[in-house]
Amino acid sequence: MNRTNLVLVVSAFLVIPAFSQLRAEAPAAAITGSASFFGTASASGPSGGGLTSITFGSNWSFVTGLGLYAGIPSGTPVAFNNFSFTGDGTSVVLTAPVLPLWSFTSGGNNYSFNLQSLSNGHTESGAMAFTGMGTLFATGFDPTPASFSMSGTGTNFVYELSFVTNTAVPEPSSIALAGFGLALCGAVSYFRRRRV
Repeated sequence: MNRTNLVLVVSAFLVIPAFSQLRAEAPAAAITGSASFFGTASASGPSGGGLTSITFGSNWSFVTGLGLYAGIPSGTPVAFNNFSFTGDGTSVVLTAPVLPLWSFTSGGNNYSFNLQSLSNGHTESGAMAFTGMGTLFATGFDPTPASFSMSGTGTNFVYELSFVTNTAVPEPSSIALAGFGLALCGAVSYFRRRRV
């Protein structure tokens, strides 16, 4: 058995367990789509001056959705939990995960989003905006990584906001699998060139 064949055999023994492990961990029913909400919130003050708290009103409702959320009636009530953060802009830090940030029930199914981190955030007297990452949950579906954005305007730190949650985030296992495949192709190409 020459060296190239040995590399391919060893690679096959490494790839098969890797694929079976990823297949065992792959979500059977990931959530797809996006959900939009509307309501009010207030901030304890401008961001960047220490701890800032966001307090959501009780008037939040579902507006529209795609994918899994397409059949949910507009106006469905949504409960939001408050959160606090420090910093401003891209240096914003969530003080603790919010489990869940939002939740609602429709058609006997439960939907929710756990906020795990903020990637950008700003509050001032007339406007606020946030982006971040978390996990979506829905009855009968696997937990799914997701991003969110929230923005709006108002006066005296009271805002009317729109909020969108999307599932357009690649899973870490998919990225790892793609990286492993590229590395394997590179190794095979390298050994083929050495043989010629």
